Amino acid sequence: MNVEQTIASQPVNDSFVAQLTAIVGDDGVLRDDASLQLAALDLFFEGKPPLAEVHPNSAEMVAQVVNLCRAHGVAICPRGGGMSYTSAFQPQSGRSIAMAFDQLSAIREIAVEAGHVTVEAGCTWAALDEALAKCNRRARFWGPMSGGKATVGGSMSQGTVTFGSGVAGASANAVKSFEIVSGKGEIIKTGSDGTPGLEPNNRNFGPDLTGIFANDAGALGIKTAITLELEPRPGYVSGLSFAYDDYDAMSRLFGAVAERRLASEFLAMDGDVARQNAGNPNVMADVKAMWRVGRAAGNPVAALGRMGRIAAGGRRFLDKAAYTAHFMVEGRDKADLGSRIKAIRKLAGNAAEIVNTVPLMTRAYPFPALPVTHPDGRRMLPIHAIFTPPASRAFHRDYVELKEQFAPLMDEAQVSIAEFFAGIAGIGVLYEPVFYWPDAITAYHRSYTPEAMQELLVDNPDNPSARALVREFITAFNDLARAHAGTHFQIGRAYPYAQHRDETAGGLLRAIKDELDPDNIINPGALGLSYGAQL
Repeated sequence: MNVEQTIASQPVNDSFVAQLTAIVGDDGVLRDDASLQLAALDLFFEGKPPLAEVHPNSAEMVAQVVNLCRAHGVAICPRGGGMSYTSAFQPQSGRSIAMAFDQLSAIREIAVEAGHVTVEAGCTWAALDEALAKCNRRARFWGPMSGGKATVGGSMSQGTVTFGSGVAGASANAVKSFEIVSGKGEIIKTGSDGTPGLEPNNRNFGPDLTGIFANDAGALGIKTAITLELEPRPGYVSGLSFAYDDYDAMSRLFGAVAERRLASEFLAMDGDVARQNAGNPNVMADVKAMWRVGRAAGNPVAALGRMGRIAAGGRRFLDKAAYTAHFMVEGRDKADLGSRIKAIRKLAGNAAEIVNTVPLMTRAYPFPALPVTHPDGRRMLPIHAIFTPPASRAFHRDYVELKEQFAPLMDEAQVSIAEFFAGIAGIGVLYEPVFYWPDAITAYHRSYTPEAMQELLVDNPDNPSARALVREFITAFNDLARAHAGTHFQIGRAYPYAQHRDETAGGLLRAIKDELDPDNIINPGALGLSYGAQL
């Protein structure tokens, strides 16, 4: 049974819209065509324009909206920062509303000594990190690279990695508790926060109810607030980079560094991705950018040394390497930092060490304004799977063959692929191909391209054949990943999940969904969950 059939068939009348406006206010309900069109789009997938986009400003207001939508059989599709590409939040039926969280974005409490911060779902990672820096603290996982726009609530629904993942693992590991509004309009607090009079300091006070709502694609409830674990900001930060022509050797280094928790972040990329992420070569001549990179060294002498090395190394190392691997390394003091760097170099063995421009720039500008197209104007789409290091090596060999099989069709359609990799402590290696192809841009691209990068937008002719080929490759990629025991974050509706759960695990998931959202109005279809489906 599809999502359209799960929603009540009666038309939504003016009374519903009037009641919605009475709850959220005139300014909190958008119904113009531009807003509704954008609410149906992510980087690649297109849903259906909703009846309205609502902007609540409290958990209690969210609960009132849920109760209203439940009474009228209207679905609710929560949307974070919008930086998704897995059909995670788009309405699948016109009988839906989109829910945005820009008005529910406050930092409620920074409890430095108690070791936690409570932040509302719409707060961006960049805003949170800026506030915590004033206390010389940060979240233990402190955001994806898209954290200038990506929200804490969106990331916790999707699951994400980057800053802190080399030590803390994925985003949900840093959560102490959630505040959730269920599909029955109930406000639920998890962890010790679920007991009146207790602080949200202990996720493991009884069964871990917090974990149920992590990475749920918003299907099990609407996150309104998140409590995260805090840690001191590091005293020293540096970086190491290596050049590789052999994926297997690079993945072994990733596994060894992750096992030992030696780097706070580590990533790798093929030559095309490295050149793109390095950006404009002239940035190295920008004095302000150079000084910001240098300041991360912790003292003026070290800052000057860093600036000199970056200027001398420039982008030359990008010209030849098949892969470049980059490690962001932190220490509580100089000796700790040096010990970690020495250990990584030893594990790297005979790998060619190159200028550490990428890790230094990454940490100097952790939340850059990210383009949503290739610099030459082509459309783009990342996909991914996560493997243990040995499984990633077997997958890599088959993936290279898969690319070769698709190569003639891709050349004809002008579709190219580059690869990005990241290490995740306790999980493995994230393997992320990125597609590029000439195509017409959408309202999403116009809205999400930073102002300084608007000139990169190129309105190529519509290219449905290339998009169809990308979809075909995604299906083959997902099948191959599953054959090699791959898993995913950001499941949304693009990656298979519910349909492959075994009978007992799938039955439990369905039971939780039915208990929390008996009318299936909260992001129906996410995780592959559809009303009445047999898992």
